[in-house]
Amino acid sequence: AMSIRVCLHTAYTLTLLSACSTGTAFQVSPIRAAGLPRASTCVQSRVRRAASLRMQAVDTEPTWPSDETEPAWPSDSSGAVVSAVATPTMNLYECPQCKSGIVLDDLSCSNCGAPIERKPSFVDLTPEATSKKVKDTSFAAETSRNPFFTVALSQIGAQLSGQPLRQELFRTPLVSYLYERGWRESFVQAGFPGIEKEYELAMDFFQDARGKTVMDLSCGSGLMVRRLAKSNFFGKVVAVDFSESMLDEVKRRKDEEQCPDFDMVRADVANLPFVTNGVDAIHSGAALHCWPYVQDGLKEVHRVLKPGGTFFATTFLWGIPDEIVNLQANLDPAGPRRAYRFFAPEELEWLMKGAGFSQVEVEKRSRCAIIRCVK
Repeated sequence: AMSIRVCLHTAYTLTLLSACSTGTAFQVSPIRAAGLPRASTCVQSRVRRAASLRMQAVDTEPTWPSDETEPAWPSDSSGAVVSAVATPTMNLYECPQCKSGIVLDDLSCSNCGAPIERKPSFVDLTPEATSKKVKDTSFAAETSRNPFFTVALSQIGAQLSGQPLRQELFRTPLVSYLYERGWRESFVQAGFPGIEKEYELAMDFFQDARGKTVMDLSCGSGLMVRRLAKSNFFGKVVAVDFSESMLDEVKRRKDEEQCPDFDMVRADVANLPFVTNGVDAIHSGAALHCWPYVQDGLKEVHRVLKPGGTFFATTFLWGIPDEIVNLQANLDPAGPRRAYRFFAPEELEWLMKGAGFSQVEVEKRSRCAIIRCVK
C-alpha cells in the first residue's frame, strides 16, 4: 500500500518520475482540518431563491414534450426522487473552430468540416485536435508535446509556451493513477470536505438542475462525475478534463463500477466547446489552482451556464507555511510558470464577480475555499 503525503515544494527535489507524483495535496504541518458543518441552509436557500427568480425572468429553458406543466418526477414511497428525465432539446456542443453546433457522434463539423476526433475513452474537442492543419509528427514535435518533457523542464525553471506545469503535470499517467489512491483524499488535511461531503454540498446547491444538464469540469479521475451519474438526478451528465490520462482513468473506473453512461470530453477550460447558455450546473472540485489562466476559465464557465445556472467549486487558499516556503515560485511574474496558484477569499470573490456572476459566496474552511455562484 502506498502512503502519499505530498507537499508542493517536493516537486522540485524529486526525480523526473517522482516529480509527477507531487502536486496539489499540500501537507500542512500541524494544522488540523477545521470542523466540517453543512453549509448554511439560509445561505443556500437565498442563493437558490435568487436562481429561481432568474430562471423565471428568462425564456431560455427547453419546452416540455407534452403540455406546459413540468412532469411529475418518479419517486419511491418516501417521496424521494428515484430518477430524472432528460429535458434538453438543444445542441449542447459547439465546434471549437467555427462555434456552430455539433453532435458528438458526427465525424466532423457540418459547417466548417473540422474533424471530431474520437478516442477509446473520450471525444477530443480541444482547438488543436479539431484543427484542419496537418499535425507535426516529427520526433521533436512529439517530444515537446509529452507532459514528462514539461515536468523535466520545470526542474531547471523553464517551460514551453502554452504548456504550464500546473496543466501538464496532470496529463502524466502516474498522477492519474495516484489521484484516487491517496492524493485527493489527503486534501482533507487542508480543510477540504472530502468527496462524499463535497458531493452532498454540491447536490444541495444543484437542486434547481433536476432533470437538466450538469458538467463536472476538470473532473480528474471521475470521483465526482461518477456520483453525479449514479444519482439519476440529472437529465445529462458530462465529464470534462484536459488530461487524456485522467479521462482514460474515468472510463476505466466507470466501466469497473458499471456506472450509468455519461459524456466524456477533452477540452480546454479557456475554450469550452459548449454552446452559450447551454448548461444548468457546473462542478469544479480542487481545480482552479491548476488552471493556467483562471480569469479566462471563469469567463467560459459563466458563458456556457444558462441564466440562473449554478457553479460550485473548491480550491486552495493561501496558508502558512506554504506561501513562505514557495513564495518565490508562486509569485513569479511569469504566472503560468508557477506550479500552482493560491488564492485569498477576497480575490476569489473578485474573480467570480469579474467573470459576470451576480450571486457569489466564498466560504473559507481552513485552507480550502468552497465557492457557490449563480449566473
